[in-house]
Amino acid sequence: MPTEKAHGLQIAKTIESIEKFGHSVTLLVPSRKNHIKTDLSNFYNLETNMRVVRVPDAVRPLQYISEWLYFPIQRLWFVACAFTYGLWWRGPIYSRDLTASFLLSLVGKNVAYEDHQPKQRFVWLYRMMLNAIPKKVVVARNLVERYQELEVDTKNVVVAPNGVDISEFDGVPRDASLWSKKFQIKEGSPVALYVGHFYKWKGVYTLLDAAKNIQANVVLIGGTKEDYEAVSQYAKEEEISNVYLHPFVPHREIIPYIKSADVLVLPNTAHEERSQKYTTPVKLFEYMASGVPIVASNVPSFTHYLENNKNAFLCEPDNAGELAKAVNQIVQSPAHAKALAQSARESVSRYTWDNRARAIADFIEQKNSIIR
Repeated sequence: MPTEKAHGLQIAKTIESIEKFGHSVTLLVPSRKNHIKTDLSNFYNLETNMRVVRVPDAVRPLQYISEWLYFPIQRLWFVACAFTYGLWWRGPIYSRDLTASFLLSLVGKNVAYEDHQPKQRFVWLYRMMLNAIPKKVVVARNLVERYQELEVDTKNVVVAPNGVDISEFDGVPRDASLWSKKFQIKEGSPVALYVGHFYKWKGVYTLLDAAKNIQANVVLIGGTKEDYEAVSQYAKEEEISNVYLHPFVPHREIIPYIKSADVLVLPNTAHEERSQKYTTPVKLFEYMASGVPIVASNVPSFTHYLENNKNAFLCEPDNAGELAKAVNQIVQSPAHAKALAQSARESVSRYTWDNRARAIADFIEQKNSIIR
């Protein structure tokens, strides 16, 4: 922390909101090499300074020998330190680490574990650990069904999706000239924007294939260095002339891009279970808060929040032709697109970081509750 990955923003914004309700939070994180030198408050645009305890990386020399060895051993080291720290912690413990949550539960600590997607290996161990942890917070709604399939006790489960700070988006104006300034795109030309990592399961290559038939400029912002280079090479090999790439942009700087696009795209694949059922991307809620129309894959991960032709256009996943058709519909029907965007803006009012934090804090304080 901080990190370019979305989980860092999710952690920071959740803690900020929990503290708004009068709670004091200390974040325990591993101390790793980090090329990001900006402090947490500036990087995540926080109103207050976050209290952070960094666990010394005692096994760092291993990283220079073998990263394959380093990461699992470093994780075990962090779990051991987190367990020791938790033994002396007097208040509730909220964690994204399954093993630490399980061990602290065994010694009677008030633990809530935040689960994002089910484990695929050692399922029997996953089930046993979950049943030992008194409280579970699930980010993806479909996880509740998976718990039931595994016979995990769901009496004390809260569904708390990711969220958005709507005021951050309301405070940034649309700037249609941004694209000509940054990408030399002809002013007034429509822009379809994708923001995030360039992983295949995010559907980025489907978007690239669709771009050939999209009647707009397609801009992709994000990706690791390796994925950025791979996407750039693919666009070059396929001779896709209307695609523009930009490296990762920090959270506070990405909002003007999102607000200034004509279409926002979430092209996730249906070929991977985590994409189809268990992803709840922060950018989904940021897209909804932006006032810009959305085109997304019609997968269960999204249909809890997006409804076709009501607050978004949903298209068949992994189908470049259908994706292009949906984006073109937005571009060609500005009045309808505006209505969809307004509906999404109204829908997202339920999914703020403050609402998420309130549900989590109330859940931790209550002995028995089910919140949906």
